Amino acid sequence: MTNKTLPRFLLALLFAASSSMATADARSVSSACASLEFMAKMLAVNTILPANYDHPQQLADMHAAMAELNRLACQPVMLTEATRFSSRYGNGQPVSADLYDAAWYFPNGQLFVARPGRDTTIYYPNGQVMAFRWARGGQTLYWPNGNPATFSFRTINEAWYYPDGHIITYLAGARDERWFYPFARLDGQIGQELISSHWGVDGETFQAISYTHDGRMFMQLERIRDKLVLSDTELLDVPGVLLMLTRFYQAPDAAKQFMPGDSSITDAPW
Repeated sequence: MTNKTLPRFLLALLFAASSSMATADARSVSSACASLEFMAKMLAVNTILPANYDHPQQLADMHAAMAELNRLACQPVMLTEATRFSSRYGNGQPVSADLYDAAWYFPNGQLFVARPGRDTTIYYPNGQVMAFRWARGGQTLYWPNGNPATFSFRTINEAWYYPDGHIITYLAGARDERWFYPFARLDGQIGQELISSHWGVDGETFQAISYTHDGRMFMQLERIRDKLVLSDTELLDVPGVLLMLTRFYQAPDAAKQFMPGDSSITDAPW
């Protein structure tokens, strides 16, 4: 290698290294944002279906905290010096010392994640742990109220539970399985109301939630098609599927943006 080509070679190495680091930084932020989005789905389901000891105002405050973190850390198209290092909430609380490589915090000062994109504990705004070893899966996942949602997250053929303990499905991540609503059967028989006996399969029927003009709920038999035809990977995003079910035929609201088809945690770039 000549003396003239050596500087060019070194510059190429430096450029490649910096490009690799930039890509890793971007992936870390993307993973943290996908985690926040999934957490928002968990919170939305807990808000829609609270357990007896939940505090609705606390759940609403947590939603506002997540939305603010999302606005400051995940929505900017470019992370400038100001957005990366110096973002602050309206109350003066810093978002992060470095969005690429330092802890992220909620507006109340509660830790969200110690380092983005790492296999570490992740927290709700109320201090409740969502998962202790978040990135690897295979861990217990908790609702905002502290109840277990599943004992092995991102595991095929694993049971999931509603915030009050009712069963959602015995086999998440597998089409053609039974999924349940969290309330008792409307025909008076014992057990939970069935969403579908073969959930996620094109052409299969399912029980859709409908309402009378005076607000009374009833179940109406519909057929699975289009957005309701879900892959096994999408069925692992249980909160996203539940939000789609509970809000699909109702007025648009903040929960509807967290449906499957977005940057689901199952596709997060770890």
